[in-house]
Amino acid sequence: MTESSSTPATAGSRDAAPRSALARYWWVAGLAIAGGIAILAAVFASGDPDGLEGVAIEKGFGGAAKDPGFEILPGYAIPGLDGTISTIVAGVVGIAVIFLLTLLLGRFLARRRKDTAA
Repeated sequence: MTESSSTPATAGSRDAAPRSALARYWWVAGLAIAGGIAILAAVFASGDPDGLEGVAIEKGFGGAAKDPGFEILPGYAIPGLDGTISTIVAGVVGIAVIFLLTLLLGRFLARRRKDTAA
């Protein structure tokens, strides 16, 4: 090969490092976006009942609902915190829990895939 044909490959190699760093830490951007959405959703959340609950109250059978067997974050709030900050913290906790469960599932499946390939 000529000198000129190897030059673009060298330039491409230099460009590969920033892309691999971005590819390696893409999840940070995803978590930041999810956190921003959780904060905005909490700020604009209404204290009024949602549509289904509102109709149940309007039709007179709102009290017939049964409570769930357990609640991790009842009412999307953290006990001991009040108002919007409680909803924000509950949203961030929910994002962290889902992220960790997804990470663990991904590692489990990757290990399982590696074991079956060998």
